[in-house]
Amino acid sequence: MGKKKFILFFCLFVALSGCATRPTDPEELKIYEETNDPLEPMNRGIHAFNQAADKVVLKPVAKGYRAAVPSFYRGCVTNFFDNLSQPVHLVNALLQGRFTDAGATLGRFVTNTTFGFFGLFDVASEAGIPNPRNDFGQTLAKWGWDDDGGPFLMLPLLGPSSLRDGIGTGVDALAHPMGWALWNEHELHYGLVALDGVDTRERAMDLLDDLEKTSTDYYATLRTMSRQNRRKKINEVLNNKEEEKPDYEADFSDIEWED
Repeated sequence: MGKKKFILFFCLFVALSGCATRPTDPEELKIYEETNDPLEPMNRGIHAFNQAADKVVLKPVAKGYRAAVPSFYRGCVTNFFDNLSQPVHLVNALLQGRFTDAGATLGRFVTNTTFGFFGLFDVASEAGIPNPRNDFGQTLAKWGWDDDGGPFLMLPLLGPSSLRDGIGTGVDALAHPMGWALWNEHELHYGLVALDGVDTRERAMDLLDDLEKTSTDYYATLRTMSRQNRRKKINEVLNNKEEEKPDYEADFSDIEWED
């Protein structure tokens, strides 16, 4: 809880002094409105912090994890945490009125928990059961908070988001069954959260390395990539036909572990 309060107060403190000045030039104003990033000075500061933390801690640990743990077992870790998140996806699918998604999510959870040894093996995918992954940010969009979801936000350690999706991430985290099951087992809970983070960082390593090497402005690239891919996810919930293909086809939740 103390860590959450620290992050909240950190964001509020930086936000008070981190708003970008609204330009008066028509062309600059158009770009300003299209990027929808009025907190850019704050966001770039948080991005710099994230990069430093990643360089010193997260990426070296992820590299060590990749080197020490064979891909088969890394896949089991990925499957386990994906299965644990299915109840959250189920609740969001129901809140969105997407009952086909809800049925698939429930089917995945029961199948993988029962026949996949508590989710270590993804038997459901082998059986052809989809994995929709509905989140509360999508739920808020379904309930009327559409568009870009408010101004762009770069969250400490978590990366690109928006006001709507940042709230959604917080709600999903609070609703996650792991937190409720391990309410009084703080060390185990934090250990599992750390393992999930390391596993996610390892799966995203090649993509992020490539983006950073090929980007003239890595922050702007992450902002564009996250916006376009979230728009794709929101369009799926709203049953909107996507007008154009995103420049960056990258959904971290779909990154596969390597063979």
